[in-house]
Amino acid sequence: MVRAITVSVLALLCVGALGCGAVEQERAAASAPTANVAGLWTGYAGFGVRSAPVSLTMQQNGADVTGTISVAGRPDLSGPVTGSVRGELLKLSLPTATLGEMQAKQDTITGVPVAGMPVTLQRAK
Repeated sequence: MVRAITVSVLALLCVGALGCGAVEQERAAASAPTANVAGLWTGYAGFGVRSAPVSLTMQQNGADVTGTISVAGRPDLSGPVTGSVRGELLKLSLPTATLGEMQAKQDTITGVPVAGMPVTLQRAK
């Protein structure tokens, strides 16, 4: 009985510690210097054979961004975007949908802007 309680308490502490780590990582990304996301970005969304090419062109004015995204085979996820950058965190919206938060580090943007569809983009040079 005591062993079961001890294991349960340790498990809860581990879960709590993992949650705190994720929050701390998000705070660090948000407080980093504002990322420069202007330019042409290309890459893929999805997994393996279920992936689609993505291109994203953005202009940036301070923390505000505008541009155009194209996801092959997904007209619902393509079109003009607006958004903002806070530190390394990039938030974009289409006229019909808000995309999830992504992280911009130097010449790479990663994240899961749509449920179950991870995106990795590289800045074109």
